[in-house]
Amino acid sequence: MVGIFKQHHAFDCEGIFIGDGTYLFVPDNSNYQGSSVLLFDEHNHPVQSHPPAWRRAGHLTAQQRARCVFRRCYKLVSLIHTNRAGEFFLYAGLEVTAGKDHENPILYRLVEQFIECHGRGVLKRLIVDRGFIDGPEIGRCKKEWGVDVLIPARSNMDIYQDVVSLAASGELCFQPWGPACLAAGRPPALHPKPMALHRPPRIGKREQARQKTLALRKAKAQPRLPTPDPAKTLVGCEVATVAGLKTFSTCPVPLNAIVNREIYADGHHDYWVLLDTAPIHDPRRGRQDYALRTAIEERHRQLKCFSDLEAFSSRAFNLIVNQVVFVLLTYSLLQWYLVRAARKQLNAKTRTRILELLRPSTTVILIYYQNYVACLSPLKHQELVLTLNEQARKKILAKTRRLRRNLAHQLDHARPP
Repeated sequence: MVGIFKQHHAFDCEGIFIGDGTYLFVPDNSNYQGSSVLLFDEHNHPVQSHPPAWRRAGHLTAQQRARCVFRRCYKLVSLIHTNRAGEFFLYAGLEVTAGKDHENPILYRLVEQFIECHGRGVLKRLIVDRGFIDGPEIGRCKKEWGVDVLIPARSNMDIYQDVVSLAASGELCFQPWGPACLAAGRPPALHPKPMALHRPPRIGKREQARQKTLALRKAKAQPRLPTPDPAKTLVGCEVATVAGLKTFSTCPVPLNAIVNREIYADGHHDYWVLLDTAPIHDPRRGRQDYALRTAIEERHRQLKCFSDLEAFSSRAFNLIVNQVVFVLLTYSLLQWYLVRAARKQLNAKTRTRILELLRPSTTVILIYYQNYVACLSPLKHQELVLTLNEQARKKILAKTRRLRRNLAHQLDHARPP
């Protein structure tokens, strides 16, 4: 099917692909072949296998541990194609495995298989999260296949500490990021409702008094909101770049860093870093590209909630894989159909809503006469009737009244179903 997508030019020329892994939860039944039981927190994040340290079971407080549960699961690792605007998501490769298996080697194996089947130049940019940090594999993607990898750095990595130290010492040139309203710490003001051009002075004075009274009543009715914590109030975002980093010693190619600085109301800064094997001409573009990976989380939620991705009717592993493959294949075909039909704005909606919007809603009037048929819209039919001469209008009026009388009581005694 991926080859058919390629034949129909479904792959965007920029070659942006997203690698991601998600858990598929099943009932706590040991008969689910190949499933694993893991400890998850209230956000369905595993707490016993991956860093950071606070996620590990031994580092949890009593309250955090009380909110954790053991759940049986599988893991879905997928390779997804999209464009820079995120107008569609086509599954180009996937693998279902036990929940305890690490997704890192599985994803890079999917990348290798994709390039072997479809050649170089289709997959040009791979966006992944920090769970897929692997220096040798990142270097292999760049050197052997010409694939640029965009990935966030962990805070315990030397390369992260180096660029953050440069930022803290003032060695980097930061650029603002985000809408201007973010720097002000408040949402953009709404446009006021335009006033009438010819309003009499007494009416305008009365309206001003009315608005003042409404504002006072609203202020009294609303409870006073608590003052937001300055340490948690984001007031600005900035980005900067550092090129040619070789601190990540296991990666054989130099990396470029996009340093993101979050500024809070109390004056402190938080940093997070994106690593890219491609040259960075505009750091804002790299941060925008990484936002595509976070959009995959909503895709997974919709597939699980509205497309029966987790509604397994069998406990056999082969049938579970079969259901996952066909659900994601159907999803990809629907996405591509909406792009081809110039309805790509529907791709962000759920399957139920898409089917509702795709149902025919056009009213058509058909007129038959001597083996001929005319297909008219209601307005065309109305125009036709209104432009007839008086004699023809009287004939149509008489015929219409006769049909209305004949059909008035036709369904009063309809046969029950």
